[in-house]
Amino acid sequence: MDNHVENYCLLVRGKRIPVTQEVYKAYYQCRDREKYLDKLAEENNISLEDCNEKGIAVEYIIFTATDSMEERIITEMLIVKLRQCIKMLDESERMVIAELYLQGKSERQLSKETGIPSMTIHDRKTRILKKLKKMMEK
Repeated sequence: MDNHVENYCLLVRGKRIPVTQEVYKAYYQCRDREKYLDKLAEENNISLEDCNEKGIAVEYIIFTATDSMEERIITEMLIVKLRQCIKMLDESERMVIAELYLQGKSERQLSKETGIPSMTIHDRKTRILKKLKKMMEK
């Protein structure tokens, strides 16, 4: 039989202090949790001190700042499908979507650049978006 007994110690101000296994585990669990929260706060540019001063629970900030893995996967799948659907549009439809949504132009700007009346641009945009919605639902 092995009569080996593990001694648990914590380093406090340079001195080893003997503790029970439960205290040792609880200490490192809390320390690891703090490191994890610090890392998330740093990644999201959130100061823990600011949260404490404002009375905001850090866990709430982190929960609201990070998407769940499922949400990220669903979003990525929708983006892939949207890109496929946009490729199925004809050239003039892709141009309207690209100019309005990728280039950030207004309908009025696009109208001035192309010479197409802004109401026509608006109607085309509406028709294309409905078409994309139907394609996405398939």
